[in-house]
Amino acid sequence: MASWRGATPQGDESNQEPLPRWGAFGYANFRRFWVASVVRVFALQFRIIGIPWLLKVELGLTPGWVGIVALSTALPTIILSLPAGSLADRFDNRRMIILSNTLSGIAYLLLALLVTTDLVELWMVVVWSVVTGALSALVAPAQQAILPQLIDMRAIASAVALNGMVWNSMRIIGPAIAGVVIAVIGIGQAFFVTTVGYAVASVLLFLLKPKPRTFNPRAGGGGVMEGVHFIFGNRLFLAVIGLSFFTSVFGGSYQVLLVYFATDILEVGGPGFGLLEGAAGVGAILGTLSIIKIGAGRHRGFVIIGGAASFGICVALFAASKFMPLSMAALFAAGISSGIYLNVGMTALQMEVPDELRGRVMGIWSMTWFLASVGGFFAGVAAEVIGIPMTVAIGGLSVTGFALLLFVLSSELRTLPSVAAQASARTAGG
Repeated sequence: MASWRGATPQGDESNQEPLPRWGAFGYANFRRFWVASVVRVFALQFRIIGIPWLLKVELGLTPGWVGIVALSTALPTIILSLPAGSLADRFDNRRMIILSNTLSGIAYLLLALLVTTDLVELWMVVVWSVVTGALSALVAPAQQAILPQLIDMRAIASAVALNGMVWNSMRIIGPAIAGVVIAVIGIGQAFFVTTVGYAVASVLLFLLKPKPRTFNPRAGGGGVMEGVHFIFGNRLFLAVIGLSFFTSVFGGSYQVLLVYFATDILEVGGPGFGLLEGAAGVGAILGTLSIIKIGAGRHRGFVIIGGAASFGICVALFAASKFMPLSMAALFAAGISSGIYLNVGMTALQMEVPDELRGRVMGIWSMTWFLASVGGFFAGVAAEVIGIPMTVAIGGLSVTGFALLLFVLSSELRTLPSVAAQASARTAGG
């Protein structure tokens, strides 16, 4: 197994420098990377809000076309996740991220020009969505694989939490700001803002000076499927990535159908929809932040299993509720649970994956999240047949059921050691 920088040798902790008080933020490289991520993810909100606006308001298309365009983005991300992970294991991750950011910024610039000159047509948006989806697939594994080069690996729980907080916080702040900007300056001009965001992120990434890898990235071989074989041969990875899959495809169905709960079931309209989204987002932020403390401690396996089981129960409770405060409380608790177990699981994978397979394994992890669009499609079909509340409840409880199954079958997850113990064991074995 490849050697591992930053690990604490067993019985030799006195030779290690103490970790910074602020965890991963104590490393200048990580701070630059984190700020670049904030800018990039904020810019991405203009796409999330702007594309449906463009299709509905500017092009006058029906909601079905919004789904088709979303799927045209999701499919290349799913298909290309494995090859992108293989590339992340063979090439400089920083350069891959910069390349993806730069090309994405150019793509947004072209879309902005097409919209502001009234030349944009549906087929252009579809092609644009396919291209930007492919660029998202290129960057996702590299974003995760680069983390060990930016920090001491003993701070990985902090790095994972802070990285996850970017997405969870922007889920609340970003759409609100993007919506106001689009309303004030127009959709075409708003895409120019996205271009600037990607440019700023690329400049910050140019300033990174990652630690060199501890293995030869071109000597590993094994091809794209080696990451798949590794995961299916390692029950811990199979368990954690399986939970991510269930959460994305089944447990996240409430997000797709949330607008119907707000308008038809709870009858709270647009403001209530925002409150429900905010409750889940705030919970996810708090859960993510909490792993800075618990993500490195003992009993992490039970935290993962218990968090996943709780998440599913909270989603089912939300599905059954017809009382707005209870619905908000259930989504808040679901957000906390998911923020904890998914990020603690990511920490475990980052600590355990061999360096020469990190990109490919992270590519598969990323793919499970891209499958959310597919899960949303199935949730919509199921809701037509068995109803919205039943669809959401079954989706949530499927996550709970899988977590309980892991409790019975996965001794590797139940006995997952602390970060310090994993570091010592890996160094001793390497």
